[in-house]
Amino acid sequence: MIIAIDVGNTNIDIGFFQGYRLLRHFELSTNRQATSYEYALNLSWLISNNNLKSDDVEGVALSSVVPPVTLELERAVRYLFGIKPFIVAPGIKTGLIIDVENPKEVGSDIICNAVSLVEDYRISGIVVDFGTAITVTGVKDRRLLGVAIAPGIWTASSALWERAARLSPIDIFNPPESVLGKNTVTAMQSGIIYGFVGLVDKLVSLELEEMKIEPFVIATGGWSERIAKYCSTINLVDPYLTLKGLCRLYMKNI
Repeated sequence: MIIAIDVGNTNIDIGFFQGYRLLRHFELSTNRQATSYEYALNLSWLISNNNLKSDDVEGVALSSVVPPVTLELERAVRYLFGIKPFIVAPGIKTGLIIDVENPKEVGSDIICNAVSLVEDYRISGIVVDFGTAITVTGVKDRRLLGVAIAPGIWTASSALWERAARLSPIDIFNPPESVLGKNTVTAMQSGIIYGFVGLVDKLVSLELEEMKIEPFVIATGGWSERIAKYCSTINLVDPYLTLKGLCRLYMKNI
C-alpha cells in the first residue's frame, strides 16, 4: 500500500493506494504550526480507524507547496513507518518535458496534475485546479507548455469581505437564479461565481487557441465540483487527479 500526501496551502489531501487503485481518501486542514508528532497522530488515527494496517505501507509519496509542513510530515513518516518518503522535487522522473523558463519553479501539485493527465487521460489537454489559487496548466504531447495562475475563489472572496466594510461573508456554493442580483447577497453570489466561471472559460479558451490542440479540459481541486459544472469549457472533473499523479510519480521513481 502506498500513501500519497498532497499538501496545499489550505488543505492536505491523503490517499491510500493499492497499486494505482485509490482505496481511501481523507482531507485535513493545513496547519503550519503542527509538529511531526501531531501529523503522526493524524496518520496513525486514519490508519487504525479505517481498516488499514501500518504494516501494509510500502512507501509514502509527498507533494507539498508549504515547506515547513513538508519537513514535519517527512519526520512523521520516518517516525511512523521507518521509511524516507518520496518527495516531488526537481530532478525526478516525470515522463514530461517541462517547457518553461525555470522548471524548478513549477509547483509539485502542477507536476502531479500534468502527469495524471497524460497517464490517465490524454497526452494533450488542460488541467484547471481550483484551490487556494486557480491554476490552468497546458500540456501538449507530454510537454508542459505553461501555466496561468489566478486567485482562488475563497482567497479572492475573503479579500473582498475584509476590504469592503459593508460586505459580509456569504454562501458562495450556489449561484443566484439571475446574474442581476436583487440584493447584496445575490449580487455578491453572482459576481463571485459567474465571475470566476468567466475567468476560467476565458483562460482555457486562450490556452486552447494558443496550443492548437483538440479541446480536452479536466478540473480538479476543492472547488472543482462546485464551479466546473457552470463552465462551458470543462469536460470532466476528477477530484483525485493530483493524488493519482503523485502515485504515478512514486511508481516511476521508486
